[in-house]
Amino acid sequence: MKVQAANNKAVKKQTSIVQKLKKDWLIYLLLLPALLITLVFCYFPLPGILITFQEYDIFLGPIHSPWIGFDNIKAIFELPDITKALSNTVVLFFISLIVGFPVPIILALLLNEVKLKLFKRTVQTLTYLPHFLSWISVIGIAYTMYSMYGPINDMRVSMLGSDAERILFMAKQGFFIPNILMLSLWKEMGWGTIIYLAAISGINPELYEAAGIDGAGKFQQAMRITIPGIMPTAMILLILSMSGLLNSNFELVFGLQNSFIDYDVLSTLVYKFGIQQAHYSLATAVGFIQGVVAFVLLIVVNFITKKISSISIW
Repeated sequence: MKVQAANNKAVKKQTSIVQKLKKDWLIYLLLLPALLITLVFCYFPLPGILITFQEYDIFLGPIHSPWIGFDNIKAIFELPDITKALSNTVVLFFISLIVGFPVPIILALLLNEVKLKLFKRTVQTLTYLPHFLSWISVIGIAYTMYSMYGPINDMRVSMLGSDAERILFMAKQGFFIPNILMLSLWKEMGWGTIIYLAAISGINPELYEAAGIDGAGKFQQAMRITIPGIMPTAMILLILSMSGLLNSNFELVFGLQNSFIDYDVLSTLVYKFGIQQAHYSLATAVGFIQGVVAFVLLIVVNFITKKISSISIW
């Protein structure tokens, strides 16, 4: 009887899945390209992790290349540049997190209080449009703005006089991290703002009405209602972002490098080992370390936030 009941339950489950597919087939069809892209670029390459434990030869392939155990991982930690690249990666991540995480929240709180819909939509559009630009385009805009005879230098000269020295900002090591922060904020803060505005729209409006009757001002309503209301969304985004501790924005960092700037992160080391020097095993080993650390961090941070605030991604 138990076996028959289990079989009936399985049949019903399969039937319900088939019914859902038939009912919403168009939605699943639209989802199919994204699913295929994810499979091709995220899951199909996973067997390549085995190259980490091989002395990979492109002519022998992964099957016939000799196995060397953890020698590649040991070699990574013996490289003279690894300590500097690792510290640069961690420092850049935490600076970006401290500066970049609260900005979309603040912008969403400010836009939420704007009553003029035309102005609100215009600001939203102008702030999230850069998200759809490629990083190469953003870097090109930055080089144009900061060039010797670009708008920034022209403004300095007009303000300080014709004797003011023109600065080549993109060749100054001290401007490298500020440039990364400013470009990252400009490109991504609008997209993050949309997520938080969507979370704010899900808050019950009656809470604001009750707070207004009790004499609470806009600031108090934001602190007591809005911020707690979007906290689950903020915590989930924070958990997901922590997994990127060792995964810096390769396109931005690499694109801003030049003959005057020497700033390596782990992602640029992967490029140098894998593409420039054809040391595929070392490049894969660095990527493997990044993936393991990201996975462990995701689990740890999720566990901590679940214990503290009962908010987690699973």
